[in-house]
Amino acid sequence: MHQNIRLLSVAAALLATSTAIRAVEIEGVQTASMDQPRVTLMARRTLKGPPLVAKQDAGLADLLGMDKNATDNVAGFAAFLDTGASGILISKVTADALGITHLRTGREKEAPEIVFHDVGIGGTDQFNVSEPLLLYFGAYQALGGLTADDLLQPAGGPWNCQVGPLSGGGLLESIVGGIDVLGMPAMIGKILYMDPRPVNEVEDVIQVKLLTPDEARRAKLPKMDRHVILSYADFGPFTSTDPVNAQRPVTAPNPFIGPDPTGRNPHKSSPIILTHGGRKSEASWLLDTGAAASMISTRQAAKLGIRYKQGTEGTANPVLEGVPKEKQFTLSVGGIGGMKTSAGFYVEELRVPTTEGDDLIYHPAPVLVNDIIVEHPQTGEKVTLDGVFGMNLLVASANIDGGTLFPQIGDSVSGPFDAIIIDHATGILGVQLTKELRESVNTPRGGRR
Repeated sequence: MHQNIRLLSVAAALLATSTAIRAVEIEGVQTASMDQPRVTLMARRTLKGPPLVAKQDAGLADLLGMDKNATDNVAGFAAFLDTGASGILISKVTADALGITHLRTGREKEAPEIVFHDVGIGGTDQFNVSEPLLLYFGAYQALGGLTADDLLQPAGGPWNCQVGPLSGGGLLESIVGGIDVLGMPAMIGKILYMDPRPVNEVEDVIQVKLLTPDEARRAKLPKMDRHVILSYADFGPFTSTDPVNAQRPVTAPNPFIGPDPTGRNPHKSSPIILTHGGRKSEASWLLDTGAAASMISTRQAAKLGIRYKQGTEGTANPVLEGVPKEKQFTLSVGGIGGMKTSAGFYVEELRVPTTEGDDLIYHPAPVLVNDIIVEHPQTGEKVTLDGVFGMNLLVASANIDGGTLFPQIGDSVSGPFDAIIIDHATGILGVQLTKELRESVNTPRGGRR
């Protein structure tokens, strides 16, 4: 059932000096990651104030084999640590349970609540804006479970967070009871360290540390073997509030492998290079720890000779043209804007440039064809992301095909990296290759693979 990912090394290119550069070649990645980084959050209204607490779901606690009585006065709530989120999202379920209030357009109790318009994978959605909150985080626990006596790290604040979505979050959120997200405001200027090895054998979740540069130096994190320069894009101008001048929730820029797609940040990051069917395309992809799967825009897919069959895009049964039907897959993905089913294919080669000069080469690389479009509320300017670099390219992944609730899960493969660092202080993605992959890369040409 669980097979090791096949890893090879090849001579990728020659410098002008004719010195051979060895590329890092990765095969076997599957359609969706087996885990995404999560933390447990706690909120306070003031620095010395008590934590906001709620009574957890006793039925869910019983299902997970926990003491029902231990769920009283729970201060923690689980959240995805999501580099693809520009803000901090607190579900309506969590906000109501903790008694978090929403900001209004006036002081009167009858004054309308402020509405924030945001955009994500599934399209646009609306949120309320929370009262200012100080946030703290600790290791992920399924039901939160943190108490006031636990030693927690400050995530930051006081911040006005997004509460919602107002659309209700769809079927998935109604089943899991709310989805909470700790996005880029808590990570900007910090170092996100992930140990994905426990996921390889389904022993545990991704182990996460979020550190300041000083904390990272004291922690003596493992040395990374390859580094990728990132750029950052600010999507704040593409969001809006009702009324226009109302208090906005906190937001921060998002990391990209490739140039800033909005063109506002002059910092240069080398683009991802895609090759398929003899065609090539350069792309800038959102580095998204909140995405289980990777994606490519319809425009980028068209450059590789692949399009949706007319009338199938956005339906429950999407079909691609330019790819044999037996080599396609479908997957429902959710986020801001709700759920969406997209078709995917395996691009023959996905090349990520590194500062060491030996690119990370995925082949084949499974990608969903899906457009993520942002529009400036005043100018009408539209930006379509080239793609999303999801967690399936970084950690253990599985062949998942079909809907979100009852997908077909096939073989899984271990991830190509033993450690991952996203350094938001310097704008660098670092990866530590597995022992197998390091040995493969260092094997002389003509030697045994």
